Amino acid sequence: MHTVFRGAIDLSFGPQMSPREHRSLANQIVRVFGANRKHPNPMELHLTSVAAAREAAPACLPAEHHLRAWLQGEGGLFHLQDAPACATWPADETVWLSPDAVEPLEALSPTSVYVLGGLIDRSVDRGASLSRALEHGAVARRLPLREFAPRADVHPILSLLSCWQMLADVGSGSSWEESIARNLPARYLSRREREELQRLERREGGAHRLGHGCERKLGG
Repeated sequence: MHTVFRGAIDLSFGPQMSPREHRSLANQIVRVFGANRKHPNPMELHLTSVAAAREAAPACLPAEHHLRAWLQGEGGLFHLQDAPACATWPADETVWLSPDAVEPLEALSPTSVYVLGGLIDRSVDRGASLSRALEHGAVARRLPLREFAPRADVHPILSLLSCWQMLADVGSGSSWEESIARNLPARYLSRREREELQRLERREGGAHRLGHGCERKLGG
């Protein structure tokens, strides 16, 4: 029997987002659930801060018929927690995933719960998930993109789906390098390559203009 790792999406960030972003978060949760269900070795998926979300940002939650079906049909792999992550598990069991954390996540432990902040990247408040972790004395780690991504400078803010798939793959025995290569969206690499090309073109353009200026001076 394979080890079942635990992950959570905390829904307490609703007040920081727009109604459009609430709906986007709900859609991402549906996608995470679908990917997790199809995974050869699915993780436990917990939604935390559900009570706060129902009150302040109910559109963050998938439709009720989805939630009921998931609770009834997934063999204990899906859970709704009214309390926030910090009140659901002891601080020393929770590991918050934050792109602002200093240390990378090296390996998964079955005694830990890996918490993803329910934030949409269009409105990411820098340091939000890191602050939440530190506030409650929990550990914060970043995905080791700098160490194992095809480019060390890829944008560190990923969708919930990409983060979840990387965790699930590593929990199933893949290396970080394999998992990141498999689940990092291609646009993240093409974006950096495009930015690098633009910087090169600007440098070459500046050097070209400088060269013409020198020619004019020398020509009197």
